Amino acid sequence: MKLTTSQFSMQCAFIAKNAAAWAGDALTLPERLNEEADVAAVARFTDEMRERLDRLDKWAGRQALKGGGE
Repeated sequence: MKLTTSQFSMQCAFIAKNAAAWAGDALTLPERLNEEADVAAVARFTDEMRERLDRLDKWAGRQALKGGGE
């Protein structure tokens, strides 16, 4: 099934909502605002976002755009 513009928009909104939730969770304790970011938390965030973006690329057929490689 091809990805529609509506489905693409919904996925963008879902990804943005989850990224905003991560940001909100990271900012819950004002006394921690200037601490170094937790490397494990950053890795969990980037892994989650990368997985979602990779799934979106696959759904959209990005490999066909690149000639099937990657």
